[in-house]
Amino acid sequence: MTDALSPAVPLRETQLLAIKEALEAHPRNMVEVPGRRQAGVLIMLFERDGEPWVVLTERTHTVSLHKGEISFPGGARDPGDEDLWATAVRESVEELGVDPNSLQQLGALDDYPTFSSGYIVSPFIAAVTPPEEWKASPAEIAHVIELPLKLLLDVGRMEVWERDGIRFPMHIFDADGYRIWGVTAFILRRFLDIVGPALE
Repeated sequence: MTDALSPAVPLRETQLLAIKEALEAHPRNMVEVPGRRQAGVLIMLFERDGEPWVVLTERTHTVSLHKGEISFPGGARDPGDEDLWATAVRESVEELGVDPNSLQQLGALDDYPTFSSGYIVSPFIAAVTPPEEWKASPAEIAHVIELPLKLLLDVGRMEVWERDGIRFPMHIFDADGYRIWGVTAFILRRFLDIVGPALE
């Protein structure tokens, strides 16, 4: 957002409860595909001007996968990770300098496969006490992006793409000069469909 922004603060208790209840009403569908690696990502939420906002990142062009794309903080599971929530938290600490103690897990969404990189992505929703400044890893993160959910609810659309002669639906979000697509857009669309009505 280009104008001067109001301070970011934690979500109010009423918002936390509404989001948790909405997620609990949609049990998570977990996917296991032999040969695919697991990854965990965080949908981190905070409040600004009374509205919930979400944190995304623009990846650098020096990372090995998904160069320059918009994504949620997160990454591949390491052998030492207790579970995929731990994976998502560890990666968010590495990418954004998040304090793990500032995170409150609210729920999880369905697992999603990535077609280009061969991962099964597990998305977790967390309330975050936002820092004064994100400490982004310069090797991995080009920009930290903060967007209001209300804006994302308004700008999402569906396109039909084609690859190798196969046509398939693709969710697209154009917001604040950024284009969100791919598995991140599918995860975001699912999240907004579940949580959006609870926040109206």
